[in-house]
This record gives sequence, C-alpha cells and structure tokens, in this order.
Amino acid sequence: MNSFSCPHLNIKDNFCLRLKTDCVPGRKGCVLHNRFEFAIPAEERIKELEKRKRQKK
Repeated sequence: MNSFSCPHLNIKDNFCLRLKTDCVPGRKGCVLHNRFEFAIPAEERIKELEKRKRQKK
C-alpha cells in the first residue's frame, strides 16, 4: 500500500484544483492516471459519486 499527497487537492472540499472537479484519484487528467492500478477503477468511482450527487438533490 502506498500513500500519496496531492498538491492539487483541496482537502476541505475533497476538490481537485487541477481539474476543477471532485477528487477521484486516477481519473483522466489526474497526476496518477495510468501510473497506478486501483482496486476499483476511477470510472466506476466517478459514476458512483455522480449517482450519490443526483440522489442528494
């Protein structure tokens, strides 16, 4: 297991300052994209995040 501290992460809001969207490590445009393999692919985590946002509204 590795630990990573991203300089683009706004920890308070879990927001990526580089991509100007929610932080999902490994998503396209992320500094980790195609550099690491995640147990749950970024695309699945993005879909789940969007689903939770829609349900909140």
